[in-house]
Amino acid sequence: MSVRQRFAVTVAAVIAVTVALFATLSILAIDRALRQSFNARLLSAAGAVAATADVHGGRISLDAGDLRQLAAIHEDTPFSINAPDGTPLGGTPVPANPQAHSITAVSVPVAHDGRVFGTVTVWQSDAWIGDFERDAAIVSAVVGLFLIGIGVAVSNRVAKTALEPLDRVASLAEQIEGHDLSQRLLADGNDELGRLCASFDRMLDRLEAAFERERRFVADASHELRAPLAVLRAETELALRRERTQAEYRAALESISREGGRLEELVDELLAAARAGLDATEREHLDANAFVTRLGERVRPAAALRGVDLRVETNGSAYVDVNGAMLERALLAIVHNAIAFASCAVRLGVAPDGDNVRIDVADDGAGFSTEALAHATERFWRGDKARGRDGTGLGLAIARSLLEANGGRLQLANADGSGAVVSAILERPVR
Repeated sequence: MSVRQRFAVTVAAVIAVTVALFATLSILAIDRALRQSFNARLLSAAGAVAATADVHGGRISLDAGDLRQLAAIHEDTPFSINAPDGTPLGGTPVPANPQAHSITAVSVPVAHDGRVFGTVTVWQSDAWIGDFERDAAIVSAVVGLFLIGIGVAVSNRVAKTALEPLDRVASLAEQIEGHDLSQRLLADGNDELGRLCASFDRMLDRLEAAFERERRFVADASHELRAPLAVLRAETELALRRERTQAEYRAALESISREGGRLEELVDELLAAARAGLDATEREHLDANAFVTRLGERVRPAAALRGVDLRVETNGSAYVDVNGAMLERALLAIVHNAIAFASCAVRLGVAPDGDNVRIDVADDGAGFSTEALAHATERFWRGDKARGRDGTGLGLAIARSLLEANGGRLQLANADGSGAVVSAILERPVR
């Protein structure tokens, strides 16, 4: 059953229950009012008969003229006058078992000076009340069916109008496949359905961007892996094609070893890129100053090997809640990148920055080109000729992914004088 049908059935059920309750309560209220009014009229008639009865010698005295007069006055209301012991004195005898004949009877005493000399009983058929109630029930049923029909028609119309955006969402979702995420709902309005459609469009934007990144990643990874594998295969085939000298075999093995190392590095970088964010839930409270100081001591030998002076600058209290291993890997990628492109100096700086902690890695090299500032953190991007050396093109991309997984971000800039500045910006923990 569709949502529209369930909505129509629900509306019909609500109307039916409402009409049934209203009709039942109304009929009960009308029945009570009619019976109270009917009993009051009978009591009034009985009181009038009792008031006209004479008492002589301690007994009710009635003659034929009195009875005829009373019968004329209460023509539509039979009455019976009885002695205290129940002996009929006049009028019409009360029918036996009145309830079985749908008769309502009331009695009032005939009293003088505080003494009771008999009773007056009047009665009438109350069948008309039952007839009225049956007619009211029939009318209520007809009106209820009419209202249910109108409710179903209106609910179908309302549901069609209200659920049209959902139909469009469902239709669009059925049409969308992994290779085509370009369609959008483009719904207007600030109501719940409008916000749902807008959220669905934003989700499609993110999915389309994610699919595009994955397609580009797969294509780039295939291209990057193809080159070293081709070299490995070529070197192996050349080495096995004919007998060679020991020096030639050694050169071939060295080439194979280099390409194997490049493959291993590339696979490690790809795995790190794929795992970025998976381990970010395991965080610890770290002193960024102490952390960067230890990192500087670790990479100082590599900087010295390239003739680069590594300087560490700390400032103030700077604590962060991050996964230490992920932050270390990200900063190592940034620092090694800076050492590779520096002329003679690299600076590691830590400083509070409002609600954040900023870790700067600055070098005095050629800096980033305009294109590199926009694309250097993309996977496999190596288009910057000013900093175009061998590498996988994944270092800054992985650093960005690791920082974002820890709630931070990566920022690229050029120094005022010369060189590049890569900043890891992390949020301060709330204590």
